Amino acid sequence: MSPFALSFAVSDTPPGPPSQPPGPPSGLRHPPSPSSARRRSGLGALLGQRYRVESLLGEGGTATVHLARDLETSAVVVVKRMKATVAAEPELRRRFVQEGAALARISHPHVVRALGVEEPEGEPPLLILEALGGETLGDLLRRQEVCPLELTLPLIDQAALALEAVHAAGLIHRDIKPDNLFLVGPIGAPTSLKVLDFGMARFADEQADEHSTSILGTAQYMAPEQILVETMDERTDVYALGVVMFRMLTGHLPFDARDKKDLLRHQLFSPVPPVTWLVDGLPEGLSALVRQATQKAPSRRPKDMATLRNLLRAIDPTSSAPGGAESMDWTDYADDVYEPTTERGRTAAELLAREFGAYSRPHHPVPSTDAKDTPGG
Repeated sequence: MSPFALSFAVSDTPPGPPSQPPGPPSGLRHPPSPSSARRRSGLGALLGQRYRVESLLGEGGTATVHLARDLETSAVVVVKRMKATVAAEPELRRRFVQEGAALARISHPHVVRALGVEEPEGEPPLLILEALGGETLGDLLRRQEVCPLELTLPLIDQAALALEAVHAAGLIHRDIKPDNLFLVGPIGAPTSLKVLDFGMARFADEQADEHSTSILGTAQYMAPEQILVETMDERTDVYALGVVMFRMLTGHLPFDARDKKDLLRHQLFSPVPPVTWLVDGLPEGLSALVRQATQKAPSRRPKDMATLRNLLRAIDPTSSAPGGAESMDWTDYADDVYEPTTERGRTAAELLAREFGAYSRPHHPVPSTDAKDTPGG
């Protein structure tokens, strides 16, 4: 048996956002029948002897998310309730409470506000969050596929600002994706963005578990170091935000596959193609920024969110890149490689490469620097 076996804890269908649509809050975009809705949502249930459930917003592997009424203040809030079976695991319970405490320390206009963490006697812990009106970026992209440029640039800027504050608080989000970026305001005309869901977050100075082979995150947005369960830092979130930019601008993901291992192999070995292969008329420098943010090696990405934001703000939205699809520099392609930093990572990369075959190497030979002739020349 191989000494390294990949274990997946990768999001397929993320839990719904802590949101309420404009108007009377239902929290459910496609309500089921009243009887089944009541059963599934826990409608009317009392959480922590204080929060009366009004609807179910979403459900993930570790927690359910409810819209609820705070009986002490009459305010509408979002309650993220850890599942009892998960809360029975001391380490998972500790991380849930730790997540809430860390989030509560972050006060930023573009980060969802945590109102507190509660551990009611005899119940799973609760994370209390502000309720938001609007939709996720994922909702918008499922509805209209691409995001207008005039909306994309400020939204990415706000996401980078939020993550800069998150990183300053010592956290790495590790699950940046459209469904975790909330667009506050009227549907189709958001006024601001907030980063949600810190369930995958970890402290930047937290030592990686040398024996863990669990891959945590959403496969389509994961950086190579996250796939190989190696050291992660701000640049891991930079990579994910780069993939989000690609999705917003093109209407597509750089890589997608039904088989998760194939998807992870692409994230590990295949370079992200230029966005100009799929869309014309982008401002000059924007495709290059997406390409830089999604480099395989962390050292080749913007070093932090402030650097990414400065590069983004330097782009003139009224400019236009030269026409035609951008050619790919295969020399740069050959350099766009992630080098594992641990023995465990090297073993995992070798296993993935062995199954991936030719896709683990550049598809085209790198031209010799001293070549005198070119094909057809």
